[in-house]
Amino acid sequence: MEKDRNFDTDNRRKLKPWHGLLLFGIVMVSFYTVIAWAQMKWGMYGLALTELYLLLLSIVAVKLLKIPIKEIFPLEKPKWKKTLGVLLMWASSYALMMPVTMFMAYFFPKEIFAVSEGLNEVIYSVPLILSVFISSVMPAVCEEALHRGFILKSFQNKWKNKWFLSLLMGIIFGVFHGSIWRFLPTAILGGILTYIMLETENIFYPALFHFTNNFLPSFLASLSGNTPQAEAASEILVQQGIPVAFLGVYLAMACVVPFGFYTANYLLRKGDPGKEQRYMKSNGMLITLVILTVLPIILGMMIFVYGLFFDTNSFFSIYR
Repeated sequence: MEKDRNFDTDNRRKLKPWHGLLLFGIVMVSFYTVIAWAQMKWGMYGLALTELYLLLLSIVAVKLLKIPIKEIFPLEKPKWKKTLGVLLMWASSYALMMPVTMFMAYFFPKEIFAVSEGLNEVIYSVPLILSVFISSVMPAVCEEALHRGFILKSFQNKWKNKWFLSLLMGIIFGVFHGSIWRFLPTAILGGILTYIMLETENIFYPALFHFTNNFLPSFLASLSGNTPQAEAASEILVQQGIPVAFLGVYLAMACVVPFGFYTANYLLRKGDPGKEQRYMKSNGMLITLVILTVLPIILGMMIFVYGLFFDTNSFFSIYR
């Protein structure tokens, strides 16, 4: 084991930050040339080719640098507590992303709904099973190989601070998605995915998070179907904007985020020497979590009440 770790350290010296930036640059140039053309021409099948291209590019880069695959894409048998922690972290991040997305939709309704509708048209253009594989399984494997594999490893040799790395990788992940309207949500997700990878050192866990994030919301949305009522409601929201009361509801729902993230992080560290700790380290931490939990509830209720009675776009005002 000690010999393997020394071998790992020696080989990581060959991987520099500029390697990761160069590979990312190649990807982005490809995106705005060949890949954009392929996705416009072949839709979901073009997306599948894109994901395979990302995976192949990452593997070829590792091979050219003569670095063992396992060192860049560490994969071990998952543990159930860490798996539970990843799923809880996804649920918490989803509760965080909903108000973020709704606030963006409030200020830029046409742009946000246009992005959402465009994605749905592509995703639902193929059978459900194929759609799940291309939009959920392939990104979880291929995009994570690129971002939490090659690019992150190229940065780790120079920078050790996990918060800085999470921020940097989040920005790169946001830019990677190529849309100013998707930048903030995807950047936040990219930071969380990076944090999971740094804590677990097992690419299975960010891949699981990525799959869950792509699959569950789309699958639940597909169950309701594109009914005329849903399309009409969507059209009203685009034309009249998101009611302020909705923002209050989603903000209040974010009350689960502080304890959710804290518990998820506890489970991710569980069983790791040097990382494991008591669930609640101090009374100060408990007080902080309680404050962070109560705060969105209070703010959400205030926004909800204001929207209900003073917002001209609220359903209450429309039918009053």
